[in-house]
Amino acid sequence: MEGGGRLGNGAVLGRMVDWEWLTEVLDVCLGEHERCGFEVSEKLRIAKMVDVVERKVVECPEGCEYFALSYVWGGVMPAEGALEKGTLPATIEDAIEATKMMGRRYLWVDALCIDQSPDPTPEQWAEKERQLRMMDVIYSSATLTLVAIAGSNSNAGLPGANPARPRTLHIKETIDGNTFFTIPPTKIQQANASVWATRAWTLQEEFLSRRYLFFSDTHVEFICVSAEVSECGDASSIRDKRSRLPDSLSQVFERRDQGSPTVSASPQEGVSMEFFWGMIVDYTSRRMTNDGDSLNAILGLMSLWERMALSSPCVWGLPLADMPQTLGWMHHRSAIPRRRSAFPSWSWAGWEGEIRLDDMLFQNDEGNKFHSLARDMTVRHVNLHGKELVVEGWEVVVEVRTDPFSEVLVTGTDEVMGWAVERNFLHPNTLASGRYECLVIERMEYQISEGGPTYQKVFLVVLDKSGPAAQRRTTIALTTLPGRDFMTLAPIRRLVTIV
Repeated sequence: MEGGGRLGNGAVLGRMVDWEWLTEVLDVCLGEHERCGFEVSEKLRIAKMVDVVERKVVECPEGCEYFALSYVWGGVMPAEGALEKGTLPATIEDAIEATKMMGRRYLWVDALCIDQSPDPTPEQWAEKERQLRMMDVIYSSATLTLVAIAGSNSNAGLPGANPARPRTLHIKETIDGNTFFTIPPTKIQQANASVWATRAWTLQEEFLSRRYLFFSDTHVEFICVSAEVSECGDASSIRDKRSRLPDSLSQVFERRDQGSPTVSASPQEGVSMEFFWGMIVDYTSRRMTNDGDSLNAILGLMSLWERMALSSPCVWGLPLADMPQTLGWMHHRSAIPRRRSAFPSWSWAGWEGEIRLDDMLFQNDEGNKFHSLARDMTVRHVNLHGKELVVEGWEVVVEVRTDPFSEVLVTGTDEVMGWAVERNFLHPNTLASGRYECLVIERMEYQISEGGPTYQKVFLVVLDKSGPAAQRRTTIALTTLPGRDFMTLAPIRRLVTIV
């Protein structure tokens, strides 16, 4: 390459990390990338940090410059006194070494900086929850996040950071005077194939950070808000400043930095509802070890969502005051839902399995693919007592005959009202014939083509009322035949309690 540089990822790397190269890249970003700048939040004063020189956990110093670690625990926890003895899991030990080698003193590691008592007292749990809710502050205020994408637990280490854990060598041969060597996979390829990318806890860590070093078995890659460069490339290429962010995410960072109290209270402006809801969908597709962490592992992202896009806090993971239609979430057709009893049945947190929200619940009434779209019968959040949710809405009994497809009948007759699809299954044949007690989430009236026949689509949560209080079973969408009115099914407006 002209000028002695290196093109792309075409370079032979050694078994150990080039700390000088990494420090140079970080310094260029810190000195030249305006979009990557930030101010350390005052909220950090309640956080703890690992002093990598003294090897002890300390109160966060004022104006602290620190690195953060994103990794997979994999069931491997630090033993009592391991920090002082130098016997921490390999990934944490290597992160301490990386922090020192790059000239920093403080490191944030969840296993050390948040109380991990197995049986916390109410006071300990309240403090832990407070720390979990500020994950957005911790990761976005870090100078750099060290990401371990190699291995499946915290004993995997950061390859190349310690002589005991060298990197995989390139294959190199010289044939007829020409040198040939293999090049490593890209960060995207390696991260997508990693355990790290499948874990629920790591989603908000990746999203909330401004700068990363991704450590794989073969190389290190630096990524920031403004640019990215592989260790196989020329460090000066970090000056290219080609954004890695989609427009919507760029707006999130910019508006967050400006201290804007809201991005948008409208579910039609994607940077608010649609964007953050997409993060929830991604999160529910990932795995976690403990069911009790269903909300814990995303509390930082929730805090950011509430601060930027909502007028009221989420309740059990749903923005019901701002967008009650999210109560109509459904499991993706590929999911096999499993109940998490510690959480309410009406929240996605109460279930294992990837979720989604039908696009029609997000569409603007203007400029969409349908004509004359109107909405009504929207459920309304009234109150919450623990896991007991009270809403005002329309209840209806839906009689389904699946022979072979799920036809919705006018109650007590053979007259067909329309058809019902459960979740987002491709065909309306997963519901067994029977009568279903349902809560209406919202009704839409629309025409597929201007001047064409009018249809209604009604989103319904199927309730199980066999116990003292109703519980959510599943979500269905009823589409009427042309010209039919859902009100023929005689829905009743009332207060409904779900747990």
